[in-house]
Amino acid sequence: MFTAVNGGRYTALVLAVVLTCLLLPFSDCLPSTDSEIVSRLFFLPPGLTAPKGRENTQKIRHWKSIFSEEDLDYDIRLLKYKKNNGIELKTSYQNLIAGWHRLLEVNHLSMILKKCRENEIPAEIVFLAMAESMWNKNAASTSGAKGYWQFMPSTARLYGLIHARSDHRAHPELSTDAAISLLQDNYNLTKGWDRKFNINPRTVSNNDRWLWAFWSYNSSPNSVARYYKKLRGNPSNFALYCDSCENANYVNKIFGIRAALKAYVVKSIKPPVHKAPSNQALSQADALYSHYQNTWFELPLPERLAALEEIKRQYLALKKPRNQVPPDALKDVIKQIRHIGTILSYV
Repeated sequence: MFTAVNGGRYTALVLAVVLTCLLLPFSDCLPSTDSEIVSRLFFLPPGLTAPKGRENTQKIRHWKSIFSEEDLDYDIRLLKYKKNNGIELKTSYQNLIAGWHRLLEVNHLSMILKKCRENEIPAEIVFLAMAESMWNKNAASTSGAKGYWQFMPSTARLYGLIHARSDHRAHPELSTDAAISLLQDNYNLTKGWDRKFNINPRTVSNNDRWLWAFWSYNSSPNSVARYYKKLRGNPSNFALYCDSCENANYVNKIFGIRAALKAYVVKSIKPPVHKAPSNQALSQADALYSHYQNTWFELPLPERLAALEEIKRQYLALKKPRNQVPPDALKDVIKQIRHIGTILSYV
């Protein structure tokens, strides 16, 4: 029987486990299930914190809004470009959430974090991978980068992904190994830069070295080294001094992606609305809404809009009592219809 005493012991045990995870390094407390891994990524202290400074904080918020369908102007510009170039009309948020589900569905998330533990790499490389390809093995850039981690051919050869007639940039484990090796090399470069530029290594934190390693992943380490020298290893003003807009935004984009995904995860784990099983019409409307919630990120915007319109029609057709209609669901549907309708009116 679960007594008050037993309940107190259970609570104490849970607190002990949580505190252990908080106090031990990441390598000693790797979660074993996807739900625990998600908790480690979003709800426990991060292995890597964002660059400091007001400018960086503002840019992270900006990227979060872009990857949450909160920046209407950005989505309109993006989808106009996609329409003019024959690309499927999906928002950045849709591509992000689709990539997140790919990570979970094939157990690649746990694979990446296992390798992070083994190599003492910050788990935040998950969000770097999302920034690179949205975890799409077929992703390819016009410059020649391909695969999950967007390796250029020359770098892929250097890290053993391309040899003879084999190209393993679309191989999840081999390409992740290569990405980890590249980031480790970038991290070690910062120590060489300390000696080269006469910088006291004690003034550069381990966290900041990883931020520089992330920036070097996106750009030539030689170009990043110039800013390392200029800023004396302090990355807080990198975004202000970097000549490349893409590279200046890169790390802030990664943390914006993390924030957007955390908001999505929090929303996804909210308890479901209690339904009235006796109302057949309500059950049908809820079933449509539930299906939409599981597939919206795969639907081009016109199809999303049509699905939402049908869900709205089903809810509004319900007979009284009206309190049987889940108000949050209908409110959310109407909000999305207005937002998508506005975007499509400009595209």
